[in-house]
Amino acid sequence: MNRALKRYLGMLFWIAVAVGIAILLRPTPNSVGKTDAASVAGFVFGRSDRFTAVDTSQRLRRYDPVFTASSTGDWRQIGYVTSSDRSAGTVDVQWNDANLRANQARLFYYHNSGRLEDVLRIMFPPEKQRRIQDQLAMAFEAHGEEFSAAFVPLIQESIERSLPLIEDELRLSIDRHHAEVQKLAARWNDEVVGERLIPLAREEILPIVRRHAQPTVEKIGREVWDRASVWRFGWRAVYDKTPLPEQNLVQEEWRRFMENEAVPVVEAHVDEIVQSVQRVLAETASNPMVRAELADVANRIASDREAQALLQTVLKETLVGNERLHRVWSEVWQSNDARKAIDLAGQKMEPVIRRIGDELFGTREEGIDPMFALVLRNQIFGKDRRWVVAVPTDHSRNDGQQVVEVARDAMVYPIVYMAAGESQ
Repeated sequence: MNRALKRYLGMLFWIAVAVGIAILLRPTPNSVGKTDAASVAGFVFGRSDRFTAVDTSQRLRRYDPVFTASSTGDWRQIGYVTSSDRSAGTVDVQWNDANLRANQARLFYYHNSGRLEDVLRIMFPPEKQRRIQDQLAMAFEAHGEEFSAAFVPLIQESIERSLPLIEDELRLSIDRHHAEVQKLAARWNDEVVGERLIPLAREEILPIVRRHAQPTVEKIGREVWDRASVWRFGWRAVYDKTPLPEQNLVQEEWRRFMENEAVPVVEAHVDEIVQSVQRVLAETASNPMVRAELADVANRIASDREAQALLQTVLKETLVGNERLHRVWSEVWQSNDARKAIDLAGQKMEPVIRRIGDELFGTREEGIDPMFALVLRNQIFGKDRRWVVAVPTDHSRNDGQQVVEVARDAMVYPIVYMAAGESQ
């Protein structure tokens, strides 16, 4: 083959490529959006702009994509980050979109840290949560009585045999750490009780008690005083001071007075006492100063590092390191009754678990679930961790450099479909 023929064949090849691209880019009446090969060609050969933007997140890296959503909710990629300058806090962006200019959109930075909350957000969107909850609810409605009959006796036996062991080990653990408990109690007595609770009681609680309880107490006191006999107490006190054989007449008179005079008066005013206590408790509970101070004290105690460390140690010794408790649970849940209950649950719940697995991971017929694929890409390959979303605005911006803002909401990494589904 001579050089001239090769040249002619090359020209024909490139002419065919150009005609093919023109056909791909030609609009058709049946087109439903840029989800076919035309969108790919438009991205490659369409309008291209390059600009520098301020990266307020300081996290964007080269090749991080830029997406935008169409009116139908479909996502498409319209650009990517070509370079980042962390010292200057800027990024260079390649923008490939003929319909949306960069100064006609606000840019928002999103990220997926790979933490459990991000995985759950991806794997369990609201509509999928509802479907799984409905399936579980239907399964338990159909087999709930069987599960209760099988598992409730096991649970009851576990609790009944575990509580005495937990109580014994808790007492032993506190005894082992008696010095640490006393140290914390002494410090809290000085810092919390002396400096916080006593002033709170003096300034806020006592006035409330005085306001609601004082009238009732004074009324009861007057009635009791009216029934007291100064003469009976007086001569008995004088008699007790004499060297006569019978003594303790004052104590006997006091006992008689309390049983026959004072107690009946208090019993007659029980309803008033209860009402006074209720009013005191209600006003104390609704007092903003009391509530704020008690909440602050509770938070202070809960955030105390020594208290947290001691509590963790006690709970670990009581529950995790309690060998007797482990033996009891092993005996209960490895018994024949437990095996029968577990086999029953497996038989009844297997179809539901399989359907839930299909919801989460996909099926052989339809392939891997897109959300699960996102998790795999993120967790295994470290992909899809950062991206930018362009949101169109009503007016163009001509105020200088573009800014990539940190998004305040959370979202799942956009899924871009490279080909449209079959037309119906």
